[in-house]
Amino acid sequence: MATITIRNLDERVKRELQVRAALNGRSMEAEAREALSSLIAKSPSASKEGLGTRIHKRFAPFGGVDLEIPPRQFSRQLANEELKQGLGTAIHNLFAPLGGVELQIPPRRNSQRQIPTFE
Repeated sequence: MATITIRNLDERVKRELQVRAALNGRSMEAEAREALSSLIAKSPSASKEGLGTRIHKRFAPFGGVDLEIPPRQFSRQLANEELKQGLGTAIHNLFAPLGGVELQIPPRRNSQRQIPTFE
């Protein structure tokens, strides 16, 4: 079970919750739990359908869209071969079909500090 904390609750709301809890013979926590549960149960999003189905129903009247889904290309053998070339190359090859990203990486500056030697 999850736990939540509600901060900055209006004093009037707290008193009303205490009164409702007393009238129903419950603790304030149990009353708040019941109030939240009943509120969620009454909401339109509380249907038994999944999120994808609800999104589809909402946008179906507008026509829809056909997406081309590329075949999967990743395999353990391919990953091992690319990792032998280096992690950077493997990441590049993985994301290259998506268009890639150009990053401006400044050149390393040469530090003037001496590297300590421990003799």
